[in-house]
Amino acid sequence: MDQENIAAGSIEGEVISFVASKGYGFISGDDGERYFVHQKDVKGGEPLTSGQRVTFVPTPSPKGSKARHVVPGIGPTLIYTNPDNFVWSKSGAPKGMEVMMTTGDGWAQSNDPNQARGMLVAQAQENGANAVIFASLEKYTDSAACSNYRFTMHRFTGQYAIVKVVSHSSDPAAIMESQAQMQDLHDWWQSKTAPQGETWELPANETRLIEPAKVKLILGLIWSWSLTLLKILGLSCRFFYRQGVKFIKGRLAADRMEDKKRPDDPGE
Repeated sequence: MDQENIAAGSIEGEVISFVASKGYGFISGDDGERYFVHQKDVKGGEPLTSGQRVTFVPTPSPKGSKARHVVPGIGPTLIYTNPDNFVWSKSGAPKGMEVMMTTGDGWAQSNDPNQARGMLVAQAQENGANAVIFASLEKYTDSAACSNYRFTMHRFTGQYAIVKVVSHSSDPAAIMESQAQMQDLHDWWQSKTAPQGETWELPANETRLIEPAKVKLILGLIWSWSLTLLKILGLSCRFFYRQGVKFIKGRLAADRMEDKKRPDDPGE
C-alpha cells in the first residue's frame, strides 16, 4: 500500500463486494465492522476487487458506517486449487473451474450404468485425472452367442482431465499453496511425458457384466443349448421315423408284387 497517502486514523480491511458498474461496494474492517465504500472515495478512482486489502478512515454517516480516504493495496491473486470431489461433466470444465490438461480418453460399458460410470472414473484416476469431461452415454441391446438372453448395455465415453477450482485470494499462505500445487502438476506431467512414438496412458477400454447378470447369462446359455439339443433330437427322430415308414411301405409293396407274379398252384 502507498504508506504516504494513508490518512491518520486509518484502519485496514478487506473488500467483500464491489459493483464496478455502479461504483460502490462494502468493506469488512479488521475491527469487525462493515463499511460502505464509494468509488469517488478511493484513491485513484479505480474500482476495487473482492478480496482486495485496503486502508481507510472509518466515518459515521446517517445511513451507517462509511469508508473514506480509501487506499487500495495489492489486489487478490488468481489461485488454483483442487476440487473436493471427482468432477463429472457432460461438457467442459464446470463453472468456476478450468481445465489444466487432458491425459487421455476412453470408454467403459456394462449392463449396470453405475458400474460402467465407476469403471470410467477408475480409469481416469489411473491416468492421473480428477475429472471426466464431455461425458456421454450410449445404450444398446446385446445378447450372448447362441443365447436368447438379451440385455441393455450402457457405454460411457469421455475425456480424462485435470481441473482446478479458480478463485482469488490475498492470503499469502493460500497463494503459496496454489503455486506449489501448480509446480507439482508441472513436474508430474514432465515425468509422465513419454518419448515420441510411445504412450504412458493405461488401457482405457473395458467391458464388464455384473455378477447377477453373469448368472442369468449362464442359465440363459444352458437353456438355449438345451432347446437346441431337443430340436436336433426331435428332427433326428422325425427323420428316422419317416425313413422307417418309407422302408416298411416299400417292403410291403414289393411283397404284393411278388404275390401277383407267383404262378397258381397246379394241384388246384
